[in-house]
Amino acid sequence: MPERRYREVQSRSQVMLLPPCLDDYVSEHNPVRAIDAFVGTLDLEALGFQNTEAHYGAGQPAYDPGLLLRLYLYGYQHRVRSSRRLEAETHRNLEVIWLCQGARPSYKTIADFRKDNLAALRATNREFVLLCRELSLLGDSRVAIDGTFLKANARPASIHTRARLEKELKRLDEKIAAYHRQLDEADADPKDGADGGEDPELAAKIEAMVKKQKHRKALQERLLESGESQVSEVDPDARTMKKYGKSVGGYNCQIAVDDKHKLIVAEDVVQDGNDSGQYEPMMTKACEATGNPGLIGLADVGYWSGAQLKECEDRGMDVYVPIPTQLGRKGKGDRFSNDDF
Repeated sequence: MPERRYREVQSRSQVMLLPPCLDDYVSEHNPVRAIDAFVGTLDLEALGFQNTEAHYGAGQPAYDPGLLLRLYLYGYQHRVRSSRRLEAETHRNLEVIWLCQGARPSYKTIADFRKDNLAALRATNREFVLLCRELSLLGDSRVAIDGTFLKANARPASIHTRARLEKELKRLDEKIAAYHRQLDEADADPKDGADGGEDPELAAKIEAMVKKQKHRKALQERLLESGESQVSEVDPDARTMKKYGKSVGGYNCQIAVDDKHKLIVAEDVVQDGNDSGQYEPMMTKACEATGNPGLIGLADVGYWSGAQLKECEDRGMDVYVPIPTQLGRKGKGDRFSNDDF
């Protein structure tokens, strides 16, 4: 029986006289070349990126911020958020190897770049929107606005409201008082201690409760000084938000998307637990980004607010949002409800 024939492959141990150029691994139509070209047009020093000035001191030189920006944008495009995963891509992904020109920054370098250049990265986003405007990629007539909750690196239990802190302090006061009563009763009972029935850990329990009480009081004072409604022990910007009966410790992220190529033209991160106060601010950002002060805005029922609609109308914006159904105002029997008028 004749052997089956397969397509020819190259031997891994074959020595090549002229090895292929790194540029040959990325086609001329590959989107990664657009990232490289876009970053090449930016004035990184004017945008505020670190390590852009001339430096001739001792020590190992820093990575080019343009290289790290290219890697960051590639990860954003391909939904690779982890710095460790981006580091792994520099070792195995031919597109990333081409984009970074063989450089392999560590995950800490990538994470520090993102942390130390937040304002510059935000300015880069604005430059990208302006570039899209110049290339006529943005629609200048209509945008859709929506929001989503993003989880913070903080447990919901680490975020406290005023009512919750008062409740926790009251509970701690009651526990401490109960432990002290237990000690008083033990001192007053002449038979106590004869059978060795005392709790050796009672004093430690009281000390732990007092420590918790002091910590909660410090949080309460911090909350009163800030004037906010919530305070987080871990992430100062995180807030407890509820949607569909579920609590999330995080942020409310807003975006405005144009109707032509579905590009994000404006974004914001707020601490409000609902979207009813975000319609006018997002429309204003979208109008500034597209250069059209009379944009048409579309949003879901969560953005319904008479005050917000009035502000948009005063600014010349044409906005649309569904009217919420007033379920609690239905008429009884044959009576008419408010929605019937």
